[in-house]
Amino acid sequence: MVSKVVRSSLIFLFILLISNINCKKTPTTPEFEDITRPRIWANVSNMSFTATKGGATASSQNLHVKNSGIGTLNYTISCDIDFVSVSPASGSSTDNVIEHTVSADIRGVSEGNYNGNITISDSNAGNSPYTVSVTVTISSPLTDNEISVSCYPRYGETGTTVSILVAINGNIKEIRAFGLELTYDSNMFDYQNVSKGDLTADWGVVDGNEISPGTVIIGVLAGQADPILPGGVGSIVSITLKVTCNGCINGQQSQICIQNYTDGIAGMTPEPACAIFIYRE
Repeated sequence: MVSKVVRSSLIFLFILLISNINCKKTPTTPEFEDITRPRIWANVSNMSFTATKGGATASSQNLHVKNSGIGTLNYTISCDIDFVSVSPASGSSTDNVIEHTVSADIRGVSEGNYNGNITISDSNAGNSPYTVSVTVTISSPLTDNEISVSCYPRYGETGTTVSILVAINGNIKEIRAFGLELTYDSNMFDYQNVSKGDLTADWGVVDGNEISPGTVIIGVLAGQADPILPGGVGSIVSITLKVTCNGCINGQQSQICIQNYTDGIAGMTPEPACAIFIYRE
């Protein structure tokens, strides 16, 4: 009987001792070395880019990095997707924010989804390497093979400058040069000039000649610049007209049209072929 009591008492004391040890156990805390080192902070945890093969390249995005710890963060930064670049490729921060530009150059890249990481590294940082996930989606080129014309603004009074944009949507063949005619009411407008579009910004030659009142012949040539690959989407030329009408009636409408497409845009479907401008006093 005594031995059972002793045995029970010993078991109770053992359980009490273990419970007391567990109660006194302190919460896990960071190592002292970690809290006295630099730490990498970024404003985003993921970035995504979308583009169409043959169209305009994906827009660049900004990535902000800074030191959220102690001391100075001296880091390098890179991406494991070979057509994604980060500039500048390094930085130094005490607690100031450093801005980096992340760009995806899709020229020559096949359609598909590409996944990778931007890696920020500093061997002295407590949380190095730090990664930001990156996704690039490149869709198949459009094949609508359409050409269109639009005007901005769509209405105005005498003295208004009007930009006429000619754009393409899903060309089915490569474009290295093209020509077309622009027609308009010479009683309402005066021709001013012609300039390049978004897809021809780095092309060598853009020319416009008013061959008769209300008709301008336009020619554009890539020269040494890259051609517009199939599936292009965007403007190819911009024409400026000025409203000079003195006897127009408020609400009077006037058509501005494109026709006679040659070279790389020959055979494209106009959608639409004309834009409507409305005279407003």
